[in-house]
Amino acid sequence: MGKAAAALAAGELTEPDGRQQIAALVRLADLGAAAWQAGGEVRWTGALTVADVLAASDAQTERENEIERTRLAMMRHYAEHDGCRRSFLLSYFGQDYPGPCGNCDNDREHPQPPAPGAPADVPFAVGARVVSGRWGEGTVQRYDGDQVTVLFDEHGYRELYLPVVAERGLLRPALPPSRSLYWSPKSAVIE
Repeated sequence: MGKAAAALAAGELTEPDGRQQIAALVRLADLGAAAWQAGGEVRWTGALTVADVLAASDAQTERENEIERTRLAMMRHYAEHDGCRRSFLLSYFGQDYPGPCGNCDNDREHPQPPAPGAPADVPFAVGARVVSGRWGEGTVQRYDGDQVTVLFDEHGYRELYLPVVAERGLLRPALPPSRSLYWSPKSAVIE
């Protein structure tokens, strides 16, 4: 990517001609350092120096690697999970399903009565957007006993111990995307 960035910064017009070069140009465009032209050429925007682009690319690569490591960890958790696999998969994709389904290998091997509705003592609903001071914004994916799994936008999956989350206030509700005030029936309740 360094060669592509240096060539573009020097004013050389670049047309993509290979898989690695295309990947480098896409990364430069994603970082705002290059822009695709109508004819397919790519030009340097001047928004960043070559050194800044390389540093930003390294940081982005590290974030991507971190997210991939957490995804691999979630696959390992699925393989080692002794509860309902359907519940695990659906919660991985953001749906709350308490299980057991009675159809997966774990449920057939260790039959359990159906779980009651959502636990009343969870601090956030599955699918709720939350904010962490350390990992930024994320989405609550699942609860498993005394742990909550959150998919953070920039840092991937994190499994957090609920008593510590509550004791230290590690998560708080995220503001709505518009960051504006909104009315809901709960907000209208006066205590």
